[in-house]
Amino acid sequence: MRILMVLVTAVLTLALLAGCSDKQKEAAELEQEMRDLEAADTATGTDSASDMTVQESVADAEAIPDEAQPDLLSMPPVPVGEGYTVQVASCEDRNYAQHLVGVYADRGYDAFVTTITYEGQTYNRVRIGNFGVISEARALERELQDKFSATTWIDRLDQ
Repeated sequence: MRILMVLVTAVLTLALLAGCSDKQKEAAELEQEMRDLEAADTATGTDSASDMTVQESVADAEAIPDEAQPDLLSMPPVPVGEGYTVQVASCEDRNYAQHLVGVYADRGYDAFVTTITYEGQTYNRVRIGNFGVISEARALERELQDKFSATTWIDRLDQ
């Protein structure tokens, strides 16, 4: 009887593994990486996840066509008040941040840019939304990850 249970469990496990798409496997791997990073952050008191995202999101301004260089005065306003927002990028180049705002605007999202100075370096954070409850921000985060494989996280709006 015990051998039969082991065989059934093994067959079900193989069936589940065979049924997983590459996207599901990638998502599971990313989730595990994030759990590992969070565990390391907790142990060391640092924020590796946001450091990693900053490094991955920092792009070369040459990637933006010259005709796409934005007028910095036309930046969308930053929402005020309490709530949640979904961050989709952080970059040193303000022009690139504005370019990303345009990309997400073309996709139908209300993106905006906030700035932060960390260890003497200014970063432009591209964010979407002003949600009163975190569940709405989580829904947008899942949508952006599913549609665009975006590396995102939820943050509170600065007051």
